[in-house]
Amino acid sequence: MSAVPSIALFHQWLLATAPESPVACSIVLHGTPPTLSPRLSGGIVSYLNEYDDDGDGRWLALQPDLVPLIACDPSHRRLLGLEDEAGPVLPGQPFGIQRALAALAARGHVVLDSPLASAATRKLKNVFHVGIGLPPDSLAECHIILNPALFQVSCLPQIVGDVFLEWLNSQGRKKEPLHGL
Repeated sequence: MSAVPSIALFHQWLLATAPESPVACSIVLHGTPPTLSPRLSGGIVSYLNEYDDDGDGRWLALQPDLVPLIACDPSHRRLLGLEDEAGPVLPGQPFGIQRALAALAARGHVVLDSPLASAATRKLKNVFHVGIGLPPDSLAECHIILNPALFQVSCLPQIVGDVFLEWLNSQGRKKEPLHGL
């Protein structure tokens, strides 16, 4: 997928919900093999756009190559509520990209599959973490860990989507405030 259609999808996603709407949840994938990444995140989004009634079809799979474009654009940063950094941090560098990932995840209805997403979303309570394979670290942060060698690839999006929806609607989780910022 080229960056231009992805930016258009990002704009549609961003404008689909008013910023003052209740916080929605996001999904972060950890350790996804590169050959599985776009297919898995896209499949999860398709599944949730069909079965997550509260999502109203607003789920977006944000590919890792799009995040630096969003992080480097001042208008996109403003739309996400990110102020310009004063000092040596550049938006296109890892810390600036992590800030953009955190802002995207905090807004909700996004599936992130980026090596920086784990650290960026660590303190957010509205994020569902999925380990694909055996991530070398942060296993304790994953809500579910799946071994893709033990499943048909076509089953993984539905498994992740179903477990996410169960987590989303669990009574204990609904009582907690979502933001951990």
